[in-house]
Amino acid sequence: KCRKNNEDAYYISAGEDPAENLYLVADGMGGCNAGEIASSCAIEGFLEHFWKEMKHAENDDMLDLMTGAMAAANRMVYEKSNSDREFAEMGTTIVAAAVREEKLYVAYVGDSRAYLFRKKEMQPLTTDHSNVMELVKMGSITKEEAAMHPKRNVITRAIGIRDTVETDTVIHPVQKGDIVLLCTDGLSGMLKDEEMAKILSKRIALDKKAAILVEEANRQGGHDNISLILVEI
Repeated sequence: KCRKNNEDAYYISAGEDPAENLYLVADGMGGCNAGEIASSCAIEGFLEHFWKEMKHAENDDMLDLMTGAMAAANRMVYEKSNSDREFAEMGTTIVAAAVREEKLYVAYVGDSRAYLFRKKEMQPLTTDHSNVMELVKMGSITKEEAAMHPKRNVITRAIGIRDTVETDTVIHPVQKGDIVLLCTDGLSGMLKDEEMAKILSKRIALDKKAAILVEEANRQGGHDNISLILVEI
């Protein structure tokens, strides 16, 4: 509702793609159009590495493969950022998920999130790399206060800001009927976990659930670009 251009980017493996069941969401930042350049560039760098290295990787290597892909994404954005003044200091969040043999592998940098929805419950799989989340960890503020904090969008980690990046990873078992949600803060910053769970509990098609999530985030203000991927196991 509030931005003229979309600085988010996403990727869903399909068709002839060798990286089966791989999903990415990125939320770019930077002046002019640099944010959208950063997010699309990060996904390109991630995929380039992932496709190249996956043929040698076993499922046990998945987190190493994803972490390596994050490093490649970081290099690509960082080099692009230093190549031209208009791209200076651009960066992006990224959250990546891969499903392999009843396991969900997640790698992330920034505050774009991954959730697991099971039996009407939303389980956050990621922890925002943000100033307010650091305050929550220290016990200075509650999660509820963090959601309303004026500096809740200030992140402590991003792809492309420095020449190296630290990636956090998660492995979680999945089962039939689970739904994985990846999203930018355009969704998670507008809707509470319980509100998202209520929508995902509806007995309607997955694409309808996605559409309603976007509609509801816009109805509550739509302060940022809203991008999400839903994956049903």
